[in-house]
Amino acid sequence: MFANTKSLLSVVKAVVVVVVSITVLLGEAKTAEGGACLPPNDIEPCTCKEKNKGPSIICENASEEAILNSLAVLKKRSSVIYRLMFRSCDFQRVHDYFFLGLDVEHLTMSRSNISVVEESSLRTLAGTLQTLDLSYNNLHTVPTAALEHLQSLSFLNLNYNQIKILGQSAFSGLRGLERLSLYDNQMVHIEENAFSGTGDKLFRLNLGKNHLENIPNLQTLSKLQVLTLSENRISRVRVGDFKGLKKLDMLMLENNNIRALEANAFSELSALNSLNIKHNDISNISELAFAGLEDNLEWLELGHNRLDHIPSHALRTLQNLRQLDLDSNRIDNVPEDAFEGYGGNIKFMMLSRNNINYIPHMTFFDLHSLEWLKLSHNDLTALTEETVLPILDTLTMIDVSHNPLTCSCELMWLRSWLQDFTERETYKSFAQHNCFTENGHTKDVMGLSAKELGCPEYSKDDGACHYLAPNLAAATVVLAVLM
Repeated sequence: MFANTKSLLSVVKAVVVVVVSITVLLGEAKTAEGGACLPPNDIEPCTCKEKNKGPSIICENASEEAILNSLAVLKKRSSVIYRLMFRSCDFQRVHDYFFLGLDVEHLTMSRSNISVVEESSLRTLAGTLQTLDLSYNNLHTVPTAALEHLQSLSFLNLNYNQIKILGQSAFSGLRGLERLSLYDNQMVHIEENAFSGTGDKLFRLNLGKNHLENIPNLQTLSKLQVLTLSENRISRVRVGDFKGLKKLDMLMLENNNIRALEANAFSELSALNSLNIKHNDISNISELAFAGLEDNLEWLELGHNRLDHIPSHALRTLQNLRQLDLDSNRIDNVPEDAFEGYGGNIKFMMLSRNNINYIPHMTFFDLHSLEWLKLSHNDLTALTEETVLPILDTLTMIDVSHNPLTCSCELMWLRSWLQDFTERETYKSFAQHNCFTENGHTKDVMGLSAKELGCPEYSKDDGACHYLAPNLAAATVVLAVLM
């Protein structure tokens, strides 16, 4: 009895193995058939490459007639096309049922002079289409009717078109949309409910390089995390402009015409982590400009503005700030308490290309975590060891190049750091640090001896002086070229 049972089990196992093997082989055969490309001559002028997820087909510099012939061949197959791309082709209109008989996951129709996308042109792709790229065309409006059936679409690219207005419910029906880009159009107005009907998945929106003069009403986009409004004509950020954007993590407002930051301008953005307001005309920042951002803001870019002082009172509340960019402003004075109370998290400080001529000894006293300090292209004639001593243990990069530094014993710490870096690193990517002698000659700081710097009291070893700075052996200094 036991022997018979054991024999039966062996037979069952063998059958299972055979069935599984056949199933796997059939699956592999089906996958191979679905992923295989047709002969090049059959779909000319299009080309096909086999990808793991299916065929990727590209049609370039082709007429509409040639494209239709290629599509007719492709429609005879039942496999899903992973990517179908039309680039620099010639068809101004995407006709109704253009893709009937095809299953496409990622569709690109760019640089093809398209001005009209007919209502039913994309309807047959509703079940499979995940991304759609219509960039570099001549669309003057969003083809709302053609898009509304694409409930599986996650990414829509309408960059580089001629769209001027986003009307009501322009993207209605796109319930699965996660990313939307309208960069470099001609938008002057966005209706309040332009994005209604898009569902609650949209997390990234690019409205950069348009003609917007005000921040549009986006309060229906409650899940938005990244918002780009750069390269517009926005001149003011008002209280309530960001109402409803409780999840926003990154806001880009660079290259606009903003002149001042008013109190509570960003108070609705309690989750904001990164704020970029570079390349504006900001000369005044309210003490309460960053109210509401105290707990989460880590990256703040205020470079290339018109600030003539460090806005210490406005910044002091940002206890989690990690990077502060104040490059290319008009700052000439750094008070001793400029960074007092900034918290222990700030790691990157950018103050290059200003008019700073002096930094008091206690200026960096509270910056216990500072790793990068950029002070190039200023008017500093000296930067003493006493000034940098509070941050020597944490600094991994410092740049004071392109300053009119005076060759003196006060630069011994800098010379030693430069030498220490070159001894341990095999490349030189930092700017040369020069100083000026009493007779006006320019000298490379790293090449000067202790005697030439007026420091005979330091030890000498074959003409080279070794500055005994605290914890120098444990520090790494990288001096980057800032052009």
